[in-house]
Amino acid sequence: MAKAKKKTEMVTIMIPHPKESVGDTETTVSVNGKIYQIQYDTPITVPKNVADVINQSMKQRAKIQRAVEAATYKSGKASIAEL
Repeated sequence: MAKAKKKTEMVTIMIPHPKESVGDTETTVSVNGKIYQIQYDTPITVPKNVADVINQSMKQRAKIQRAVEAATYKSGKASIAEL
C-alpha cells in the first residue's frame, strides 16, 4: 500500500536586501537538509517551515542590530572608555 504524501503548507515571503550585504543578490537557507537559494526583494513561495526559519533569522538580526545601536557611543553620553 502506497503512503499518502502529506501536503506541505506553502507561504509567500520576501527577504529585504540587508544594508550590510553590498553586492549580494541572494541568501541561502538550509532546512532539514534542503538548501534554498532566495533572491532578496523578490516575493517567493516556500514551505512554511522555511518561512519560519527566515522569520526567526530576521527577528534575531533586528535584535542584534538594536543591541549594537544601544552599545554604540552616542554623543553626549559617557562611554565605557571615558569612565
